[in-house]
Amino acid sequence: MNQLKTKVKGALSPFDSCADSELVDRVRLGETAAFDVIDHRYRETLYRFLLRFTFNSELAEELTQRTLIRAFEMIGQLQSGEKLAGWLHRIAFRMAVAEKRCKKTVPLDGLSEPVTQQENRLEIEEEKQNIWKLAEQHLSPEELTILILRYREDLPLAQIAEKTGKNEGAVRVQLHRARKKLQPFL
Repeated sequence: MNQLKTKVKGALSPFDSCADSELVDRVRLGETAAFDVIDHRYRETLYRFLLRFTFNSELAEELTQRTLIRAFEMIGQLQSGEKLAGWLHRIAFRMAVAEKRCKKTVPLDGLSEPVTQQENRLEIEEEKQNIWKLAEQHLSPEELTILILRYREDLPLAQIAEKTGKNEGAVRVQLHRARKKLQPFL
């Protein structure tokens, strides 16, 4: 994970104290060093988010890198007033979903466990993945992102609201609706 942490050249970047919106504006004006600060602020959070989604550290690292590259390329599409954190998480989520659709991976760590314990772990993991697949099929990307932030990232509603740019009540309602949509399938 040491590779994940990027350091802005020099002890302090002139952009370190900038708000996210100011950094975005500066990147749009061609000041690419401002994106280094965005990278530094969000790389680890995106990695943890993707790790919980993929259960694979190497894939999570790769998707984190691809997410940040995509964000840099598409920074002009970030709407004014939209929260950078939520936008980055949506890009990361879409990257992970696209990756899962392209190839199915089975984590092989834990092969030294006794077969029965290993089978139980695989069954539990398979059941979890089936639930997430159902969620992917039946929920909107926005509902799915909120569900992931709540149940995989284990974030409180206030932080989810902050990351998605919604108020806490709207997040609570979306969580309730998402669970209700999935209930018939469980």
